[in-house]
Amino acid sequence: MTLQPVEQRPEPTTASSPSTAPASSAASSTPTARRATDRPHRAPRVRLVATVMFGFYLVVLAAAAFLPLPFEQVPHGDGPSWDLTLRAPDLLGGWEAQRNVLMTLPLGVLLPLVVRWRYEALVLTCLAVTVTIETVQLVVSASVGWAWRAFDVNDILLNTIGGVLGLAITGLGLLVARRATLPEPRRLLPGVAALALVAWAGTATFPLGEPPLPTPAFACDEAPVGDVTTLPGGASVYAGTDGSVCVLSGDTATAVAHDVATGPALTSEQPDGTWEVGAAQPYDVERGLEPGVELHPVDGTHLLVWAVRR
Repeated sequence: MTLQPVEQRPEPTTASSPSTAPASSAASSTPTARRATDRPHRAPRVRLVATVMFGFYLVVLAAAAFLPLPFEQVPHGDGPSWDLTLRAPDLLGGWEAQRNVLMTLPLGVLLPLVVRWRYEALVLTCLAVTVTIETVQLVVSASVGWAWRAFDVNDILLNTIGGVLGLAITGLGLLVARRATLPEPRRLLPGVAALALVAWAGTATFPLGEPPLPTPAFACDEAPVGDVTTLPGGASVYAGTDGSVCVLSGDTATAVAHDVATGPALTSEQPDGTWEVGAAQPYDVERGLEPGVELHPVDGTHLLVWAVRR
């Protein structure tokens, strides 16, 4: 019996087809390319720059909210002050309203570039930041025993509008950069609510129809409801039944409404010079007043009055 040698045949090797290699290469490179193009706000360089700018912004925000400190100011008012009456936001009503909106606009612009949160969490963060600021101002005012800063729900409203506007700016920018489609309807609800808030501010700023009439003041037509307050310079002030005040200086009498914005009411010439008399709301006594101006309460109203020589 003769043994025949067994022929050793090489095992077949699987050759990669030309179509497979490019496909696998493309498959491995596609996620990276997609991440680079679809998520530009998550690129390391963009996020690093946004984080540095966000840190600088927080320093500026803290300075705007808490400076000057209480020991750097002349005490005025008795105890903490707050305003819980919500008013329609007038974005053109003065620099104070515009400042409150601009304070948190960068917060909404930069926050989505720094963190990867859902839109609902971003909106709540903007709200939480402004509530924290107002609460700290109230607590510090209570601790020092005078109205260093006032807790104002209207400041919270305007700050939230600013943050929402910032979120909208960044959201539209990312939507264009990523060419993304709209999310499902339930994800749009917070955005619709934020849009309604901004729309309310817009309609309050640019009302349709006739402008509202100013609040009438009848204090000068009535007898004083409380004691008469005498101011430096010879002027006297008393309150009416509607909370307004009547300012008397020589032969001049001026009625000031109970909801008047902080500012001067009249100017009178006296033998010792020109005197300016004004009124202030207790929740915004720090607005528009010079350092060292003494505020005087008036019996029968919440308004505070002052008189300074010009």
